[in-house]
Amino acid sequence: MNPDTSFKSAFNYYKVGGSLSPEHPSYVKRQADTELYESLKNGDFCCVFNSRQMGKSSLRVQVTKKLAEEGIKCTSIDMTTIGSSEQIAENFYADITFELWSAFLDDISNFYPWWKEHQLLSPLQRLSQFIDKVLLITITQNIVIFIDEIDNLINRKAKDEFLEFIRACYNQRADKLQYKRITFCLLGVVTPSDLKDKKGIPFNIGKTIELAGFSLEEAQQSLTKGLVQKVDAPEVVLQEILSWTGGQPFLTQKLCKLILEKGENAKLNIDDIVENYIVKNWEFYDDPEHLRTIKNRLLIGKISAYNRLKIYQQILHEQHIDADDSTEQISLRLSGLVVKQQSKLKVCNKIYENVFNQSWVEKNLATLPQLLDVDVNTELKSSNILNYSLLVPIALILAIISSISLGFSYIVVESQPWNQAYNSSNIGAILECLRVCFLLTLEVYVICSEFSQEAIQLIQEKRLYLRRRVTCLVGFIFCLMLVFHHFWYGPHQLLGNSQVTTEEYFHQYLIPYIWYFPYSIVNFIVIGVPLSSLSIHVVIEDCNKLRIKIKKYKNYLTQVTNEISLLSYIDNNEIIQQFKQIYWYFYEKINRPLNLLLGIVILIYFDATFSKSTLSHSAYFWTQLFCIFGFMTPAIVLILWGLLAYRKSREDTIGVLFNFNCDFTEIESQYSTFNLLKKIVRSNIFLITICIICCLQIIYTIFKF
Repeated sequence: MNPDTSFKSAFNYYKVGGSLSPEHPSYVKRQADTELYESLKNGDFCCVFNSRQMGKSSLRVQVTKKLAEEGIKCTSIDMTTIGSSEQIAENFYADITFELWSAFLDDISNFYPWWKEHQLLSPLQRLSQFIDKVLLITITQNIVIFIDEIDNLINRKAKDEFLEFIRACYNQRADKLQYKRITFCLLGVVTPSDLKDKKGIPFNIGKTIELAGFSLEEAQQSLTKGLVQKVDAPEVVLQEILSWTGGQPFLTQKLCKLILEKGENAKLNIDDIVENYIVKNWEFYDDPEHLRTIKNRLLIGKISAYNRLKIYQQILHEQHIDADDSTEQISLRLSGLVVKQQSKLKVCNKIYENVFNQSWVEKNLATLPQLLDVDVNTELKSSNILNYSLLVPIALILAIISSISLGFSYIVVESQPWNQAYNSSNIGAILECLRVCFLLTLEVYVICSEFSQEAIQLIQEKRLYLRRRVTCLVGFIFCLMLVFHHFWYGPHQLLGNSQVTTEEYFHQYLIPYIWYFPYSIVNFIVIGVPLSSLSIHVVIEDCNKLRIKIKKYKNYLTQVTNEISLLSYIDNNEIIQQFKQIYWYFYEKINRPLNLLLGIVILIYFDATFSKSTLSHSAYFWTQLFCIFGFMTPAIVLILWGLLAYRKSREDTIGVLFNFNCDFTEIESQYSTFNLLKKIVRSNIFLITICIICCLQIIYTIFKF
């Protein structure tokens, strides 16, 4: 055989996307093939409901071919070709009847006069009469009608009526024997609840065919043939492919084809191919579209999307959860992201787990309407708090209140002692306004982008009752201190040893502090107390989560060590993949407090350089106290503790690999603690701002001297 010809044949062996023809060599026969074929042959109504690109259409093509060989007449009606969702019933049923006529009867030209001849009947009745008086009389063999892409029927007015018609065909079997010769099979991406009618009656006829991913035994015969000329051990390579794809048909075909295209030699690294051409920059390499389809299905509907992501987040955290028939779980299963195995719900494969990881989930949760998450196992309740659409207007209102307060205290009230103390350069109000606007921006960003889930827990969760009480108590104490400061201590501190009348004391010393009071409330009570208490809360929660994650990872390493002592073999790729998950988990948890820390550093620099002259000594002291103990200390604790814990996990991993003579150079070089920190700070907007400020400060100092 000519090598070039062989390579070309192997290169085109796998097909990514679309249905496979009956003759295609890479088609994998599964248990569902036999079940669907036998059921339809026996005249059972069938339903094949599963996620996209699980091989439903290819299954239909293969079963159709086998049924046709048995003398059974088959056709498929693709609901995407039947008009549109706005189409009137007349056209909808005419399209379906025409499809059946053209598939089973010879002369299509007879359809048009027949349809007009029966125009006194309703469109649905005409379809029924066609089945009863034309199709079943003309065709003497058994008939199977596949209704493909049934999900395109969901939003149509004719949905309930058409499904009721299919049910009627099934019920007619009791009275008319010829109806036992006609069988329907529904295929699509739907949930059973999607097929309920307006009265809530479910579409519960027919046998449900489970369509699972490829097993090694099922895939071995078809898929290894295309790998023979490219790799040394095609069976071993196929096993590695399935360990990544979980047997998902589209991903399996795609990864097989990538190995043929990207593999440089017979001893290729499948992990690198997956990382470079599927996981990394996945939205760019997602062609034909697959992962984006899953993403879009996950995020459709803001409230329901939150429910789905919270359940999926729990699956990621616990590896699996108990399966039930809740709408959210069924929707997750139909997205293809998770599968049901032995009454447990787990992520379908490692590729999905690496693409739609914890970081991706939390990033998208932050953009959705937040829900009360008292217990992920219980029903999630919607909440309309802590999102940008609500907090941004509130922040603008608070900024306006602060600006009015500052404007009156610095500008409107003509107090010479106040201006001498805090507004000597006539920009005191502007500096303070910039300060509070920065704080409000930081608070909205931190809560909405980073702390949304924890903030809701802090506000509503029963087990955090004590923390809420402490927060309220601290806020109340600070409020009393502000009242005392603004209405007695501050004015007297400004007065000093001067002797003035009561009227002069009121106008020159007390009124500026009264007008300054709303700004202080916003600055300390509305921003300072909630954000600092939230920061402390998040550090506690994140440390607990990291501790649990580290404990699980240590148990995994211990298990691997125990197994190797018995088996004398270790899968270093599996250990590296597990460590990479630890790496990304630490990246996510450390990145969050670093954002807050650098933001507060900018504020402290601003206070020390510019606004210190506009604050009283006590106000400046309490501001620094808030920043250091409320923000900086918790953030530094989590960052340092996280980096040390990550370093220890990395050392443990290298130790296990070293003890069994496995290659650990990748972990040692690419996943060092320094590289983790470098990755975190590289694109940090606050760090970039600090660098710009430092450069400007250096330039200013040089020109000054």
